[in-house]
Amino acid sequence: MQPTPVDWGEAFRIVGGGLLVVFLIMSLLAVATTIMGKIFTARDAKKKAAAAAQGEAKA
Repeated sequence: MQPTPVDWGEAFRIVGGGLLVVFLIMSLLAVATTIMGKIFTARDAKKKAAAAAQGEAKA
């Protein structure tokens, strides 16, 4: 029984494509997380500034 020959070009193409997809998805998740972090940080800063202004107005 002879083992089937391996087409190494196709094997490397499949592995390379898989790695490319993984790194692309991870990069998109990192960008999305960064953007969401900036949005939430800005929102919290606005809330704190509004609370500080409200506190100064009462005093």
